Amino acid sequence: MVRISKLSAAAAATVLCAPVAPGAANAQSSDAFRTRNLSPLVSIFGLPSWDSGKAAQSFGVTSEIANHYRLSQRGTDTLVLDGETWRNNLFFNHSLSADWFVSAELPYYQQSGGVLDDVVDGWHSIFGLPDGGRNNRAEDVLEYRLANATGTFFGLDRRWRGWGDLQLSLGHRLGPERGYVVEATVKLGTGKREFLAGSGSSDLAISVFRSVDGTAFERNAGYFWGAGLMRNGDPDLIAYEAESFAYYGVVGGGLKLLPQFGMKAQIDLHTAFYDTPLEELGQTSVQATIGGWWDMSRRGVLEFAISEDLHVSTAPDVVLHIGLIWKR
Repeated sequence: MVRISKLSAAAAATVLCAPVAPGAANAQSSDAFRTRNLSPLVSIFGLPSWDSGKAAQSFGVTSEIANHYRLSQRGTDTLVLDGETWRNNLFFNHSLSADWFVSAELPYYQQSGGVLDDVVDGWHSIFGLPDGGRNNRAEDVLEYRLANATGTFFGLDRRWRGWGDLQLSLGHRLGPERGYVVEATVKLGTGKREFLAGSGSSDLAISVFRSVDGTAFERNAGYFWGAGLMRNGDPDLIAYEAESFAYYGVVGGGLKLLPQFGMKAQIDLHTAFYDTPLEELGQTSVQATIGGWWDMSRRGVLEFAISEDLHVSTAPDVVLHIGLIWKR
């Protein structure tokens, strides 16, 4: 089942459906949010960030908090996800020439009971969304438990923090105004698999990303889309069978409303990473992100956004996103 809240529908209709005419560059409007599906068993895979490669050099940090609450059993597979993931991601991008660039990402994870249970309850209440029985369990508790026909094979019930898997990418800009980017990414198994900060294996991905700058409603605007294919490694500690390949994509756009402020929306999706009857892991995920940005200076940008699962249960209920980016 797919749901779209009133807030999502209004914001997405405003931004994504705006007619964009070619015009002067406004990179922030046509750059995707650096978000990902933070479901604990999905985030261990190497889903790449979308990068236009327009800046000669950029670096920054994003911080995301995702609240989880899923209790599910299908056949012999059982899943309990009750907790919170806090992911702080450092990234760096450097142009090698007008057409080539390299980038790196290194996340820092915290798994805990969290503090957002009340916030999520309020979000569901305001927009009339189902809470999935959240009120039947104690708040701010960490319990990740996975089982199959052989019994429980993974459990986590204590708070932990540490570095995740390192990702390295090589990108090539091409096409009209170098508006297309073909990028190859490798994720290395450097994170602690025991705490779902990594999978213990490497993943490979290749993607194409298209960004267009222009105008809409007589204001600076832009849009973007992308598609990619991942070759997945087998997670060391997860007994559910991993899919060998996964497809992923994005579509979105932005509109600059004020000289220093704009709004942006995007929809991310990916196919299932596991071959399991569990809905949370065995179905295509669709996630909407809505937010904006503030140009703090000529080079510094502050981003802020909120994400929700459009295909219910395949991504966290609510994710809060903030990012600081410097470009030159």
